Amino acid sequence: MWTYPEDRTAGVITAAAQRLSEHGDAGCPKLPETAVLFYMHSGPAYLQRTRPCRLLLEKLPRFLQGGPVYGLGDALCFLDGGRGAPQAVDTLETLAALGVRRVFTVGMCGSFSDQVRVGDILTPSRAIVEEGTSLHYYPAISEARPDPALLHALYAIPGAKPLPIVSCDAVYRQTFFKEQLWREQGAVAVDMETSALFSVGAYLGLPVAAALMVSDCHPRREGDSPWSWEMTPALREQLFEAVITAILSIE
Repeated sequence: MWTYPEDRTAGVITAAAQRLSEHGDAGCPKLPETAVLFYMHSGPAYLQRTRPCRLLLEKLPRFLQGGPVYGLGDALCFLDGGRGAPQAVDTLETLAALGVRRVFTVGMCGSFSDQVRVGDILTPSRAIVEEGTSLHYYPAISEARPDPALLHALYAIPGAKPLPIVSCDAVYRQTFFKEQLWREQGAVAVDMETSALFSVGAYLGLPVAAALMVSDCHPRREGDSPWSWEMTPALREQLFEAVITAILSIE
């Protein structure tokens, strides 16, 4: 929607330039080729507590408030990826500039379907695009898909469900009307990042796959009981352990 065939110009800000402006080559080493991005809090802290980790970077040189990057062995790094599609893609572009070659993302989603319930882990087979970031990379795009090989690797997560989701970056415009449309398109849950991660990953030639835990269930009709937050620390840790175990089994 916001790309133009005649536009051959570079970005005013690029991940490569941002890297140099923040650290310079000497202070910003090449990262391991596999990255795990957490789009929810407590993920990095859990891995630091349960695995032998080391600090690789004090601050990721992304444009939007970078945080620390940690290493787990020689082949894997992990970090908090941010919140929402713009910061998610900022992270993705920055990691690509630092040598990352494949990405697993971990987050949460809200269910609007009877097919899934709180605590279920989804490995989205596709993500309907209702965020704006993807539309700066493609002339038109309605859905985005994960890398097939990485998605297959996540099938090792016990009970994982490869179902479609939607990504929407307007929290207060997830209307009952829209959620009914999303159900009719086959989606079962909504988050804020995944479609952008899939679409921009494909644009960059960077394989991406996602694992999301259902954190809450939305009412189906106006007048039903309102949604409530049901994610617990125990469920978070269950997700983190299941995902990192699956990823380490292929590394």
